[in-house]
Parts: sequence; structure tokens; C-alpha cells
Amino acid sequence: MKKNKKAQKALNSLLSRQDYLVVQGNDLAKSFGGLKAFEQRVLDYCFSFVHADDEPTKLYEVSALEVIKHFGLNTSGDSYQRVAQAFKTLNENTALYLPTTLPSGERGILMTQLFGRIVFGESGTVQFKFSEDAAPLVFDLKTKFYSFHLRELARINGKYGLILLKLWESYRHGHEAVTTITGSTEDWQGWFLGKERRVSASRFYSSILKRATEELEEKLDAECTLMSYKKGRKIVSYELTIIDKSKLVNP
Repeated sequence: MKKNKKAQKALNSLLSRQDYLVVQGNDLAKSFGGLKAFEQRVLDYCFSFVHADDEPTKLYEVSALEVIKHFGLNTSGDSYQRVAQAFKTLNENTALYLPTTLPSGERGILMTQLFGRIVFGESGTVQFKFSEDAAPLVFDLKTKFYSFHLRELARINGKYGLILLKLWESYRHGHEAVTTITGSTEDWQGWFLGKERRVSASRFYSSILKRATEELEEKLDAECTLMSYKKGRKIVSYELTIIDKSKLVNP
């Protein structure tokens, strides 16, 4: 098949945007920085239903009341509205871009969604299933990288603390005591802010990274050390080392 140089250039441009691509399960931990804290929590609640032996087409069911009680909300109409809105946002704002290969052998990008279906019933029943393309990534994420439990997630209140906790687990090997996360400033802003929003380096550090690391240190038995690297006067990358002090062997 004759190559279309303009199409190939467009594809290469998309492939170079690593914040848009999900290559393996743990990349899901970096993919939804645009969600608010409550939406992040509801998403993790959905992930908690998954078992390794589930069929990709499995339909999960929960009641809005269960969600409300799990998050300690009042059983008011506003709480039901909040849960319904969270699921609506998850349906709309969890697009996935997956590298793929067409039957002809040419490279491509599969543009799909995390959820294949979400139903919110008038009695408060919520049904959801993951899309056929996303299901294997969800199962991989659940079995290999989400080694923490919902009770641990519940201890972290802030959106950025939640994102950092999931980043920590996605980079961590087993239950090692020391984990290092490295990335360009664009990588870090994409993980925490999503695809569209960007802020200055000083604001990103003080309002996001500092808040996230302080919450992990306060709520979990962790110690965080952040290094920034510059090219000239501009910060171009960060290296964050997280120590799980509960895993350190006392002499």
C-alpha cells in the first residue's frame, strides 16, 4: 500500500504525544488528570469491582445509595445528583488513545472510551461495563498495579494526592520500599491536569506537587524527595523519590 506522507506525519505527531496514549495497564493511572477528586474516587470505586477472571463483557451493578454511603455523604437528593453527575462525567471524559496495528500491518491509533456502557436507573441502580478495547487494560491495572485497597484511597482527600498515590503504585515494583518517578514537566502536568490545562512551573510546584507530596507524607507512612532539573533557567523535568517507611527494615 502506498504511504500517504501527510497522513504518516499526522500519525507520528499523535504518537509523539505520550500523554494521549495508553500502552499498558498502569498507564491508566496517568490518563485521567482532568477528572475532579470525587470523580477520581468514583472511578476507583468502579475499578474495585473488577476481578482477574471476569469476562471483558461483564456488566457490573451497584446502587447509588451504596456509593453515597461508601463516601460518607448524606442521603439527600443533592448526593444522588452528585453521584449521577460523576458517572456522566466519567462517561464523557475518559477517552483513550491506544497504539494499534491494522490488519494490513500499518500503524494506527485506536480512539475509544474507558466505559462501554453506564446506566443510571430511576430507582438509583447504576450499571456499568468497560469497553471491549479498554477491559484488558483495566484487568491488567487491577491485578498488577492497584495493590492498594479502597480503605487506603479513602485516607487521601485531595485530587492531587489521589493521582500521586496511583502514580506511586504504577511505578512501584511489588512492595519495594523506594520508588522513583521521573518525567518531563509536560509529562507531570499531563498526569495531574489532563490534556488541556497547563500552569506555570512555580504554581505547579506550590499548588500541586507540594500539596500532593505533603498529603502522602501526612496520611501515609511515606517520605517524598523532589528534584527538579533545568535547562538554562527553565525547569524541564522532575524526579520524585517516594520512600515507604513501613517497608524499611529497622536495624
